[in-house]
Amino acid sequence: MSPLGVGAGVLGAVRDLRRDGPGWLLVFVSLGWFLALGVRIVYPALLPRITAEFQVSHRTAGLFIGTLWTTYALFQFPGGVVADAVGERIVLAGSLLLTAAGVSALALSPTLRPFVAATVLLGVGTGLYGTTRITVLSATYDRMETTAISVSQSAGNVGNVVLPASAGAVGAYLGWRGGFGVLLPILLVSTAGVWCALPPRSDADSGSEPGGEMMRTLATELRTPQVIAVTVLLALNMLLYQSVTGFLPTYLTDVKGLSPSAAATLFSVFFAAAIGLQFASGVIADRFGNRPAIALFLGLSVPAFALLTVAETVVGLVGTVLLLSCMLGGMPPINAAGVGALPAEVRGSGFGLLRTVYIAVGAAGPPIVGQLADYGLFDEAFLLLGGVALLTSVWGYTFRRVASWW
Repeated sequence: MSPLGVGAGVLGAVRDLRRDGPGWLLVFVSLGWFLALGVRIVYPALLPRITAEFQVSHRTAGLFIGTLWTTYALFQFPGGVVADAVGERIVLAGSLLLTAAGVSALALSPTLRPFVAATVLLGVGTGLYGTTRITVLSATYDRMETTAISVSQSAGNVGNVVLPASAGAVGAYLGWRGGFGVLLPILLVSTAGVWCALPPRSDADSGSEPGGEMMRTLATELRTPQVIAVTVLLALNMLLYQSVTGFLPTYLTDVKGLSPSAAATLFSVFFAAAIGLQFASGVIADRFGNRPAIALFLGLSVPAFALLTVAETVVGLVGTVLLLSCMLGGMPPINAAGVGALPAEVRGSGFGLLRTVYIAVGAAGPPIVGQLADYGLFDEAFLLLGGVALLTSVWGYTFRRVASWW
């Protein structure tokens, strides 16, 4: 397709989004995700400097990342339940305030124990945002649901591009604490923006089911073959995502010999490519279905894992990282498939519970990769992740068919 055709397609998608839902809501929800996701990616970008100061092993670094993601996972379900009960505005704005508190605590941590406690607080704050930003977009947009989710996801990847590189640059002069501290003002500003953009909860929307009935509905729905199959897909994808994003900067410094700032910049390139890929995957999924989009983008990333272990030049590393970023293109249709597997009346709490499960499962990945790295098997760890990417691609295309056999 020519650049003119691509531009026309993008403009057409933007027009369809504006017809399908309020634009400012999408803008500010996406801005919040820009920060909530980007802040968590700043963490591994600064990790080489953090581990050097605290003098900890790769396995311990993996446990730091696993702690962040496990705490993040545990608050997906509470975030969804609270959103169903009191409204999305309170949850999303409160999430950003807690994230700001976590960032402040990280920047002020003098020793390892306060640092770990601050990591938990950061996980709590960002965890409350993850479920609700998806369900509020799913409830607001009808025809363009996956595209709206992909816009939000792409905004998160803008944060993943801008924030790690910025924090890495600041960290080179002010240390890793300064890299975290520079994020605080924009977090406070974004909290106000989200509060103003989202409508208050109306009495009519103050809860679609009593608590006991909701839990019975959840217990029934979450046992269906379709939900179990899509949860496996989500768990595989999250294990892959947490492992790659948790250790790619450290791999580039320890194995490929890049400086921490150069590794943080290349890490930003990884997410920069995903901005366009995730928007494209949303458009493809809305036209052809989620399953083909998942299989396409995850499948394209598989060769990159092997290429990463043999790439030595800067050009080769950049090309490999760009190919590796295709795995991020699968995230919007995977999330849309997860939301679509649940009935509307328990979508917030139900998807929150699913996210708690699959993100917690994925949190096992970074400690495993860290342990392999301590054994001198960093290359082998990334080859193993390539196998996970292949399995995720195949399962993403077949999970619905497999569910129909049960």
